[in-house]
Amino acid sequence: MSIPMTLPEPAARPPLTCRVTSVVALALSTVLVHAAPLRCTLAAARGAKRVSRRPATRVEAREAVEAVRWAGRFFPSRAACLETSLAALLVCVAHGRSVDWCIGCRFDPCEAHAWIEADRCPAGEPDTPDRPFHITLRV
Repeated sequence: MSIPMTLPEPAARPPLTCRVTSVVALALSTVLVHAAPLRCTLAAARGAKRVSRRPATRVEAREAVEAVRWAGRFFPSRAACLETSLAALLVCVAHGRSVDWCIGCRFDPCEAHAWIEADRCPAGEPDTPDRPFHITLRV
């Protein structure tokens, strides 16, 4: 007996401004994560968040995450949760919106993860109420 396997639906192509912003933000976040000490990366995220004008809605935050994930498909470097979530924060800030950047963990099995939140709800993340992530750091 075989199990049918399906590929996830390809993400819709974001608008041109979001594509450009997400590519630049992903490149910047990769440099910050890999080349700068964590305290400098956190300071850059806090500074960027201060210039945003209003909180992002859940839809705007999810669109930013989807745009960064779209850009990550063509990126020649690692585009894991830390780089992607920081890039999504930068995309939101570039559009004048504010989100929370969260880094956390969960147990059984142990996992570390990074994501963004709008209205205290994770954006673009699967819903796993039985195994929630515990926030270690919120910017």
